[in-house]
Amino acid sequence: MIASNDASLFDSAFLAKLEQLHLLARRLFRGEQRAERRSRQLGSSLEFADYREYSAGDELRAIDWPAYARLERLFVKLYEQEQDLAVSFLVDASASMRWQSAGFSKFDTARRITAALAYIALANLDRVSVHFFSAGLVSELGVMRGKAQFHSILDFLRETPPDAKPTSLLASARAFSQRQKRSGIVFVLSDFFDPAGYEEPLALLQHGQHDVHAIQILDPAELAPTETGDLRLLEIETGAGLEVTANEAVLKRYREEIAAHNTALESFCHKRAIGHASVTCDLPFEDVVLKTLRDGAMLK
Repeated sequence: MIASNDASLFDSAFLAKLEQLHLLARRLFRGEQRAERRSRQLGSSLEFADYREYSAGDELRAIDWPAYARLERLFVKLYEQEQDLAVSFLVDASASMRWQSAGFSKFDTARRITAALAYIALANLDRVSVHFFSAGLVSELGVMRGKAQFHSILDFLRETPPDAKPTSLLASARAFSQRQKRSGIVFVLSDFFDPAGYEEPLALLQHGQHDVHAIQILDPAELAPTETGDLRLLEIETGAGLEVTANEAVLKRYREEIAAHNTALESFCHKRAIGHASVTCDLPFEDVVLKTLRDGAMLK
């Protein structure tokens, strides 16, 4: 079954959960990892850090005049400011992501997870960009900042890119890396069923000094198919057909192969310090979001 636009994708119940997730994230991580997002800058800010001697060109308003009265030397105050993050979402819009057995498709699930994480990032005053990809980058939404921009992100996510094509993670990662020079967090949401592999594209994103997180999205029927008998299977991205007689032995071998693929992805991500989450379309999206938050992805 191929997915179509669903009016319930971002319904009122979904939107009501977003603020709850944001508030829960703040309670979970209040004060944690905050220092990692600070950089020392001159001027008014959140928290005093240190002094240094005045240099020509420094702003006069930064001078500590009480210190001058005591020491007869000019000092300026240094403050620590929180740095905003560049948070990017690479959402797989290829043909394999449009398939579904029931309920939301993998593509729908990816868009819902993206919307939730983007909302939290915008609430943190981070800079958010969203990109659809298949054989390459298909479409993209420019940098958004501030919660007022969230509806622009929803409007973008509602528009399903036409002409779903086969997946090329590598071409998409290369195109993204050429456009995004600023390091930040990159979420890749995909089923990771690219015949060319996922290792090189994920490593390429890391090479760009990005904090990479792979969110694998699968349909439950992909993990545990039940159809038996004489079947003609069609590869959704290429249209290639395969005649097969499915019995319990064949289904067992299939389950072993897909489990090995998923385990290899998880192992690769672990070895490379890439964030990893594997979810199915029937799992509540808020569970996925909270798991990602607990991994610290959004709050570094």
